[in-house]
Amino acid sequence: MPTIKNKSTIITTKLFKLNKLNIEFSNKATRDYEVISGTGNGAVMIIPILGDDILFIREYAAGIDDYSLTFPKGKIDDGESILVAANRELQEEVGYKSEKIKKIYTLDLAPGYMNHKTHIVLAENLVPSKLEGDEPEDLEVIKCKKNDINKLLFENNNIDSRVLASLYVYNQVINDNKP
Repeated sequence: MPTIKNKSTIITTKLFKLNKLNIEFSNKATRDYEVISGTGNGAVMIIPILGDDILFIREYAAGIDDYSLTFPKGKIDDGESILVAANRELQEEVGYKSEKIKKIYTLDLAPGYMNHKTHIVLAENLVPSKLEGDEPEDLEVIKCKKNDINKLLFENNNIDSRVLASLYVYNQVINDNKP
């Protein structure tokens, strides 16, 4: 296992910390890496199931300066559990809460240079419940029949890649194919 010989913080922002790592490998070669770490407790992404529909949102994504198709998501606040954060985000972003909610997977976004986890949560048995959110503009909620998911995905160029991974895991869970 490589050894971190030195670690220094380059910059800390509200959301991220950029660290420089000097790493020594088993053959004594050393390399410097820059690694982004989240400053919080990770994030949740929720797959909301409403009858035969899956709910998506379209929201502005500053990183691509365009709107992106995604699932409700957000950071886990201090003191919140994954499921509490997921239900809060669900209420803020799509106006429902889940009476049957469970974590189905945890994703590492880009482990080569980023230390940030997104917990994928399946939310079923949805009932109307709205909380005030922190979004700067209203989010567009898109209902899509489960059978029409592929059409929706291929009609949209800007899709949060976590959505694709989440849908794959969801299909494994509902088909009981998980190991």
